[in-house]
Amino acid sequence: MMKLVILLYSLGAGGAERITSLLLENLTKEYAITLVLLEDIQHYPLAQNVEKIILGQNHATESGIKKLLKLPLLAFKYRQIIQNCEISLSLMTRPNYINILAGMLCKLSGKSPKILICERSHPSKQYSYSNLASTINRKLIALLYNQADKISANAPQNLADLVENFGIPQDKITLLLNFFDLAKISTQSREDSTLKNQILASKARGRFAFISIGRLDSGKNHRLLIDCMQDFKNKADLFILGEGEKRGELETQISELQLESCVHLLGRTPNPYAPLSVADCFVFASNHEGFPNVLVESLALGIPLLTTNCAPKEILEPLGEFIDSQRHCEICKGGILIPLNDKEAFSEAMRFIYAQPHFFSSKNLQSQARKFAIESQLPRYKQWIFE
Repeated sequence: MMKLVILLYSLGAGGAERITSLLLENLTKEYAITLVLLEDIQHYPLAQNVEKIILGQNHATESGIKKLLKLPLLAFKYRQIIQNCEISLSLMTRPNYINILAGMLCKLSGKSPKILICERSHPSKQYSYSNLASTINRKLIALLYNQADKISANAPQNLADLVENFGIPQDKITLLLNFFDLAKISTQSREDSTLKNQILASKARGRFAFISIGRLDSGKNHRLLIDCMQDFKNKADLFILGEGEKRGELETQISELQLESCVHLLGRTPNPYAPLSVADCFVFASNHEGFPNVLVESLALGIPLLTTNCAPKEILEPLGEFIDSQRHCEICKGGILIPLNDKEAFSEAMRFIYAQPHFFSSKNLQSQARKFAIESQLPRYKQWIFE
């Protein structure tokens, strides 16, 4: 049986982790799989017969310098795990570095597995900041990624970024869109939960329910959504699911704008689909993304999207029609596309969907999500990994 090793940070609540969980669930019957994590966090269930290894003591809160200095040691440890396997697959930037370096070490002994890496972000935007961490990451991507045997990108803009800004040959990169277990999303959405009941109680009072899901960090730009709620505090609620370093700042912003009655930071939940399923509209103000899974998950539940122009066009499919005379807010099959960090345009889109809550049919939204069903996308992943 072919041996596959998969490396990533953890099985936390992120998109790469969800993809990995689905891969493990669907590949374990055909292949001998070892899952290697940098941190022992497990939000998703681990498929049977998968061996799990924790690669040393690592924490996401470690300083960038410490993470950099640990790369050679982690690569050496990982080399010992992969030297007798056929394929080593990694997801996300730091695991990709470790995977590539370990593969280079394996070659010194004359035997190396195929080294496959998955880029799940838009690197030149993710590392666009004028700090040391961004500079180092840009240099490491340019230096190391070419050493991988295969690279996949989960969005066209991520693929183009690697080619245009990091010198990766286009024929080395394959576009693999994210995939979803739509049946499981539907099943979990029907579960009862405290957060679902909180949103239902708000709607029972005649209020419109906006919802957003994502880490509370600067990139997700929740500040813009909270600013927009100044126009809706008497008629709508904004529910934000997620946790992160910006919680304190966002709480201060909510207090200063006197929006405590209509903006609710709900924290993390193991089942976001239950509250998401009863919302009226999903709002997403992110500044940069690779492939935001939550957009497809919202579509799968028939929830229309208002999102900044941060996601692959394949998700929303713009129609070339606009809700405003300035042509800022574009109508799509999946919702409305809005320029990055444009409060006035985002507020206009929110007013539009509030006034016309049934503008997008649930049936059409769900049809848009089916393009990303696991049944259609998994064969392409298997071909890329094993052929």
